Amino acid sequence: MQISAQEQPPQILQIYREAITPGNEAAYTAVEEEITRICFELKCPHPYLGIESLTGPKEVWFFNGYRSTAEQQQIHDDYAGNTPLIAALTEASKRKAVLTRAPVEVFANYRSDFTRGAPWLLGRGRFLVISVTKANPTNGGTVFEAPDGTSFTFRTASSREEADAAAAKAGPEARVFAVRPRWSTPAREWIESDPVFWQLYPPGNEK
Repeated sequence: MQISAQEQPPQILQIYREAITPGNEAAYTAVEEEITRICFELKCPHPYLGIESLTGPKEVWFFNGYRSTAEQQQIHDDYAGNTPLIAALTEASKRKAVLTRAPVEVFANYRSDFTRGAPWLLGRGRFLVISVTKANPTNGGTVFEAPDGTSFTFRTASSREEADAAAAKAGPEARVFAVRPRWSTPAREWIESDPVFWQLYPPGNEK
């Protein structure tokens, strides 16, 4: 499978995890969809992907991908330069903070030497199967490694049934997640890869 230079896994994957406290799912959804609309209307400078756990603890994960530390710094500066966006996101995040436990954030590096099979491209797949382990990954998938040695292994699936089967094959650490278009700010190529799925972005754009 040929992948263009623009169609590679990010060299740096920012992983931001939020655990929703019980009973706050509906309120969380409302705030997160508002954040997505804010990012759409105020020109979020960088795509990000939101996913929700279907197995294991109820969590929402967000991913940003960067080609280099230089791009990571440039995106940081672009956010800082968009004052209306930062102000709106800060206010919305304060309301969301009471609905979740303390978030966990990590920056992981792509490990092509551990990756097996066609690499996962950020923004592709309707479901993700993710394994988190301190051991060297051996069951296939696209691997990112955090500074403390934790490995995150990604596999994609187009249906819940396919995802459950992949998780069973991957082992006990594997969890199933659903990609949430209404909690994401997609890149153009994500939408082009699955336009029917991404018509749910932004919230209120359902057809």
